[in-house]
Amino acid sequence: MKIGDVMVKDVITVDCKTPVIEVCKIMGEKKIGCVLVTKEGKPYGIFTERDLLSKVLLEGNLEDEVERYCSTPLIVVTPDYDIVESARIMAEMKIKRLVVVDEENEEVKGIFTASDLARVIAEKGIQFE
Repeated sequence: MKIGDVMVKDVITVDCKTPVIEVCKIMGEKKIGCVLVTKEGKPYGIFTERDLLSKVLLEGNLEDEVERYCSTPLIVVTPDYDIVESARIMAEMKIKRLVVVDEENEEVKGIFTASDLARVIAEKGIQFE
């Protein structure tokens, strides 16, 4: 099974200059755990709940630009990546999300999350070797 079949396709993006407080409002309103951060219209980083807790609340200011705290570089895969291989990447990199991009033009197609992985295992009974 490929991650393109199960990824979240509705990706919320914010510009790197957006204040963290605005990003948090968006995440709260949309009930999401992350947003994709863009710089000059291109994918740049990802800002997650973990970034808020471990970076902003420890050492930062909610009025700062999100660029200061987002996780970079992005770990990206293409929609044709196998779910098992994607899970291995996530475990090895100790991350909970992979950004899915079109190989040719780097356009964001979605995000594959640990929750997506758990859902697929529960619904489809994916076997890991």
